[in-house]
Amino acid sequence: MSLWMMVLTSSLQAAEDFAQVKVIDPYIELHTGPGRGFPVFFVAEQGEWIEILKSKTSWYKVRLQSEKLGWVHRDQLQKTLTVDDKAVVIEDPDFEEYLNRDWEIGVLNGDFDGASLISLYGGYHFTENMTTELSVSQALGNFSEIRTATINVVNEPFPDLKPFKMVPYMENVHLSPFFGVGAGVMKTLPRGTLVQPVDREDDLLFVTTGAKFYLTRRFLLRLEYRHFVVLTSRNNNEDVEEWKIGFSIFF
Repeated sequence: MSLWMMVLTSSLQAAEDFAQVKVIDPYIELHTGPGRGFPVFFVAEQGEWIEILKSKTSWYKVRLQSEKLGWVHRDQLQKTLTVDDKAVVIEDPDFEEYLNRDWEIGVLNGDFDGASLISLYGGYHFTENMTTELSVSQALGNFSEIRTATINVVNEPFPDLKPFKMVPYMENVHLSPFFGVGAGVMKTLPRGTLVQPVDREDDLLFVTTGAKFYLTRRFLLRLEYRHFVVLTSRNNNEDVEEWKIGFSIFF
């Protein structure tokens, strides 16, 4: 049973009732405000009952049996039991939307073989772990302009890692590493003026890896590396590296 179901059940019993939970860890810490920047002023010990009064982001205001009031983080509150001796489960509604998202779009900046790069992409999530993405990019070098259009499939094997849960103000940042393969086309537009420039178009194959950081609500930070093989019409193919970083939204 989730915490919100407990609250709903309690409110049906009596308007002034609040959800009650029992501490099963040796203790949980009470802060003076809703954030790790607020000091710990008291601890609730194992076996003590506390009341859940309200929430603010991932923090919950609680009242102890001694009438002390304080704020407890969601992670610690999940180390409690309900009146039925069941583990408390508190879902993050924003993160649940992230895990169940259908579409994702973003803008990234970076480097394409030494040239400044800007890239736009859109992705459709057909499962929690698998995504198909389309992207278009433009790279401006000293002697040429490069335009690419690609399609790729990405796998996110661990979409809900929390590597920063002990870092103040970053406890809700989720990390999702990814890798994938793709193909595309690259058009090179020379910028020389001494001779008549000749445009060139080549096919691309590439592998990609990186990480997405769920920040808050509908925003992601994305880091990505791609290694391209340019299938030229000459005897030798070319290897090109691309690095980029940017922000995305999902819906």
